[in-house]
Amino acid sequence: MITKNTPLNEILKIGSVCQRRNHCCKFGSGFLVGDDLKNIAESLGITEEWVKKKYLEEKELYNKKLLRPKLKSKKPYGKCIFFKDGCSIHQVKPLQCRVGNCNEQGQELSVWFMLNYVVDKNDPESIRQYASYLKSGGKVISGGKLEDLVPDKEELKKILNFEQLK
Repeated sequence: MITKNTPLNEILKIGSVCQRRNHCCKFGSGFLVGDDLKNIAESLGITEEWVKKKYLEEKELYNKKLLRPKLKSKKPYGKCIFFKDGCSIHQVKPLQCRVGNCNEQGQELSVWFMLNYVVDKNDPESIRQYASYLKSGGKVISGGKLEDLVPDKEELKKILNFEQLK
């Protein structure tokens, strides 16, 4: 069972099991976190700034600005710019790409990534956007309820009622 506190090394093992090779790469790209940008730049032998300019785009998710590989489409979905006959940066692909996949635990893996790298429990707007995700039927894993992220009931109420903005 995947929880918010499942260690990264276990998540990487679970995420490595995928029977639909390259399927995800044809419909989107993963967000960069940690050393992803540095690793991609080193692998390609170019500067981080050049990687950003040529290959990445900025998107906002849960009130956080993140970088992800551009898509080969003007639509909100499409092939990742690094997808050729497979992932051209496979050895250094973004963490989200390494942990997320289409296996039976794919949805839980995506939520784990979101909770550990995107949703910011100290940002009221991030919490409100996550609350909207949950209200619309979004997947919940252990440790990922609103009350887990903001245990103080009064503070959570103020956040959700827009009484706390920062």
